[in-house]
Amino acid sequence: MSDDLSPAVAALQRKLDEQLQTVSETKKLINMLLKTMGKPPQYSDVGESSGIIRKDQFYGKPLATVAQEYLEMRKQACPAEEIMRGLEEGGFDFAATGWKPKDYLRMLAISLAKNNVKFHKLPNNTFGLLAWYDQAVIAKRGKEERGKQDIPEDSSEEAAEQASAE
Repeated sequence: MSDDLSPAVAALQRKLDEQLQTVSETKKLINMLLKTMGKPPQYSDVGESSGIIRKDQFYGKPLATVAQEYLEMRKQACPAEEIMRGLEEGGFDFAATGWKPKDYLRMLAISLAKNNVKFHKLPNNTFGLLAWYDQAVIAKRGKEERGKQDIPEDSSEEAAEQASAE
């Protein structure tokens, strides 16, 4: 019985793919009109330049290079999910990295976060190019983050208890 329904499932999947493509194109048009009006894009889940990426644009290139190229094309910070979609659209071969397919997104985010020479992770979990941001702000934020990691959460309570015991 389950095999009898396979053609119906395939037909519905094709229909859904067409509908999703139409939704994506509509979102891109809305974003384009908003940009023309001088307003920020409303939909971040569709790449502004998605139609401009060649299908082989990122094939055979190093990860950091293609992520940088993608962000330069977008001219704005993007979440790791969006960067991954853009790289896949441009033919980047994630399998060549040796990562497991289920880990592609997580490993991409880790790679971008660790490469603090080219990339900067913003507090809103997006990634931008380090060159776009004021280095003083980045340095201050880095010191604050390192300070939080160096001080254990219980240390102030322990210090208070030790002081009162003496």
